[in-house]
Amino acid sequence: MDFTGKLGKYKIIETEDQTKTLWSEFFNEACHNLSGAYDETVYNYILGCHVDDQLKARQNVHVLDVGFGVGIGLKAFIDEVMKHDSHSLELSYTSIELDEVLFLWSAKETFPDYVFHKQNETYVCQLDLKADTRLSITIFIGDGRKTLPEAFKLGLLPKFTAIFQDAFSPKRNPMLWTVEWFDDLRIMSAPEVFLSTYSASESVRKSMIASRWKLENKKGFGQKRTMTKARLIGVTDEAIAADLSRSPALELRDN
Repeated sequence: MDFTGKLGKYKIIETEDQTKTLWSEFFNEACHNLSGAYDETVYNYILGCHVDDQLKARQNVHVLDVGFGVGIGLKAFIDEVMKHDSHSLELSYTSIELDEVLFLWSAKETFPDYVFHKQNETYVCQLDLKADTRLSITIFIGDGRKTLPEAFKLGLLPKFTAIFQDAFSPKRNPMLWTVEWFDDLRIMSAPEVFLSTYSASESVRKSMIASRWKLENKKGFGQKRTMTKARLIGVTDEAIAADLSRSPALELRDN
């Protein structure tokens, strides 16, 4: 049933793949593409960040999910881990959530069997997924622009190998799409990191390039024409660079 969190009302919506998402009154947006919340998450982030390839190569996988929301990013990550031989790997999932009431609702609805322990303004959970496969889960409540860099400076975060840049849109939530934000993500990432986002906004892409990310254009999920993948190695696609050089759009900055 619909509910009210610290940021206002949330309306439950069933998407085309029969999985649920939420519409946020505060952001005036749904958390997922209505063509399919789970399918979109797998397409944009599990495949977009090559999580399957990292696991096949028996690499340690450290995910940052930018916005916990309904928790589908965590669910899709766990589902992918369970398909692979993850014996003896280091696996972690980190996320941020501005609305604590939303997190608690999602944890209960999506992960009723998981026990999250609150430590100050952070929720943690250790999952034994299968023999010798443990996943460390950390959810930071509050402004991720503050909580994540602070935790990183204190040595509390791993270097991320996969970033699900799944914040509400730049028009609704610009602070998670700025040059400074992508600078923070670069600093907190492993050199081989994959970043993926549903957004193909020219302003967002200029923000990412200004933060030294190298961009790749990919077909978007469902009816969405394009999306963006990024790395810290390689070069930006020539077509993206040419399009942005002609665009009057400006990168997004904190000020």
